[in-house]
Formats: sequence, C-alpha cells, structure tokens
Amino acid sequence: MRWSPTLRRIGREYEMTSASDAIPAPLQGIRVLDLSRMVSGPLCGRILADLGADVVKVEPPDLDRTRSVPPQIDGMSPYFAQMNAGKRNLGIDLKAPGAPELIRRLAAVSDVVVENFRAGVLAQYGLDAETLLSVNPRLVYCSVTGWGQDGPWRDRRAFAPLMHAEVGMVEMAARVRGRRPESEVNQHGDTYPGILAANAVLAALLQRERTGCGQHIDVAMAQAMVYANEWSAVNMHPPQQDFGGFDTWTHVTFRLGDGSHVALVGNPVTIFPLWAPALGAPELLQDPRFATQEEREGHVSEMVALMDDLFAKVPDAASLHALAGPWMLVADVRTMRDLADTEWAQQRELMTEVAPGVSVPAAPWRSSGAPIGAPHDIATYGRDNAALLAEFLGLGNEDVQQLTASGVLRSARQEEQSR
Repeated sequence: MRWSPTLRRIGREYEMTSASDAIPAPLQGIRVLDLSRMVSGPLCGRILADLGADVVKVEPPDLDRTRSVPPQIDGMSPYFAQMNAGKRNLGIDLKAPGAPELIRRLAAVSDVVVENFRAGVLAQYGLDAETLLSVNPRLVYCSVTGWGQDGPWRDRRAFAPLMHAEVGMVEMAARVRGRRPESEVNQHGDTYPGILAANAVLAALLQRERTGCGQHIDVAMAQAMVYANEWSAVNMHPPQQDFGGFDTWTHVTFRLGDGSHVALVGNPVTIFPLWAPALGAPELLQDPRFATQEEREGHVSEMVALMDDLFAKVPDAASLHALAGPWMLVADVRTMRDLADTEWAQQRELMTEVAPGVSVPAAPWRSSGAPIGAPHDIATYGRDNAALLAEFLGLGNEDVQQLTASGVLRSARQEEQSR
C-alpha cells in the first residue's frame, strides 16, 4: 500500500488524510529486549521506543538504580522515566534457575537486544552475542561498555564522571578556563554512547533488510565521547592560544536589576566596545585599560567588573533586549521549567506526561510521513510479565505462575506482598 506523505495531526497522534488506515511508526513491528540499566543503554532503548519499536525493559529484582534518583513523584523518579518512557517492563531475576533460558527464548523472537553489562558478564549466563546470534541469526545485538568488548581495558569498570577525565574532556575545560580540573554536571559519557548506539542499531536493521543477517554492535563509551567531542582532533595538537572565535568558554553572564541573568555571545574582550556604548558608558572606551584589544586582554577582570555594574542598572531582560542591536546576541538564562512554560515549548510539545505529575522530554524530531514519540506511559516493575510472555512465547497463566513461584519472574506487586 502507498502511504500519503500528508498527515493530519491530532494532539500527538497522526492519521492519513487520504485513507482510514493508521500511519505506522518507523519501527513498528520491531521487538527490542532492553537488558540495560542506568543511562547509556536505556537511552538507546528510549530512542527506539520513540521511533515505534516495542521495547521491553528486562529489569532485575534490585531494580535500575535510576528508579531511586530524587525527586520521587508518587514513587516514580522523573530521571528513570526520562530514559524508560514508552517501554514495557518484564521483571526477571537473571540468577534464578531457568531465567537465562527464558531470555534466550525471548531473544529468539526479538529483533534487537541492548545491553550494557561489563564485557563477558552475560557470557556466564549464555546470553552473549555469539550465543544469541546462533539462536537468532537475524538478531541485532548491541553492547555498550566503557572500553569495548576486547583490548587491554575491556574489564575496566566505567562510570561517566571518571571517563570524562580519562578522555581529555575535564583537562581541556580546566586548561582553557585556567582552573583546577572539575567534574562535569551532565553525564556526557552516558548520553553520547546511548545516542550513537541507537544510530548503529538503526543502520544494522537496515542492513539486515538487505542481507537477512543480524550482527553484534560493540559501542565503547570512551570512544563515543571522543567521537562526539568537537575538540578531539584539535586536542591531538599542541595546546591552542587562539581559537579563532570559537572560545565559547570565555562568554559571560550578567545579573540584571530584577535578579535575573542573561548570557552574552562573545568574548568580553571582543564585545566590550559594543556593549559599553549600548549600556550608556561610551567613555569607558577612552580608558587606557580598555582602549585596545591588547589592553583589554590584560585587564579582563576589571572590565568584567565594570560590565557587572552596568548590567545591574538594566531593570530587566525586556529592557536589555531593547538596547541590544542585531549584532549583540543575548539570551535569557532560563530554568527548565521556565522553558517548558514558553509558547515555543507548548507549540513543539517539548515535554510529555508519562505519569501523573511526571513529564519527560518528548522526541526532539517530527516527521511528515510517520508518527514519532513514545506513548504517554511509564511501566512499573514487572507490570507486563504475563502479557509479554503470552504475546512473545504463547505462555499461559499457569506457566507464568510457575515462573513466578520459581523466582524467575518478579514484580513490584510481588515485592510489596512479600513485605
């Protein structure tokens, strides 16, 4: 059947304008077993869910640690929800007798497996790529580890804050800012690999359509960070003094009269001749300390202190925007909540509610030919045990009860009853 490229949007749902059939999501019909925890693997799975795949999070009894990240909204962590929205949940104790065999059976009828165990761990249970590909040659098996599946560092543990230091990210930030090395706020070491892993899975699925064969994808977190860091190639050379206008770490923020902050684009050494007159102090350009770029470079702290005083006299952001010309780029420093309340965020449907009071970022892209975005849902632990095993393997209630009694299947409800 030929699909119309024109879609009619109803909320976050789409329908064809020329037929009554529902538009299929890009990965509709693709089954994904997500054996991962924390961020890198779960983010990969979340992306695949946004694209329409049926993603099943296989979670152990000690749970994904991100479930405990505060705040807790009626027992749900928004941090966990962001990485796992749109997935169904299967609670399995991998260490229970019969559990590895159950996962092998599930992999045999799945299209993708995503895992981020340390290299070699799943082989102990017969759930490594070689074994599962022998069971299902069309399987796309994606492993995310710190340092890769082989090589001298394959057995090293990987935590994003430590890896930021190992791959040069922390060193460069300290060097260009002239400060002691400091840890990053965001988990680049997890998010970069998760996004790149999803890209690799999509390419492997396309290749499978052409060849009929699956494959093992080996994603090293460290390598993904180097690949996604736009300064990696530059940092292979002696340290730079002149970054040709790409020195974004020198850009400054200022506090306005109402207590809000704004961010300026540009090194203060460069933009001072523009801002001093705009803020009503053109005479500062006659000050010998600031008359030339060379002099300003030697008096940066004094210059920024004067700019602090000038910006503090501006009542609010609206007043500042009225002063700024097209060549003076300024932005409000917002909170995430501030952004979510803007007209732009509402129009783009930036956030989506997956549980009462819990909103997570929606998929950041739109398509004229298919619906994009995970369902408005976040699964509790083991919520879908019976439904998934019936759908994937044809197991009935008696089978599920036996697996539950033997400790293979686990659920939040079961844990509550045992307390």
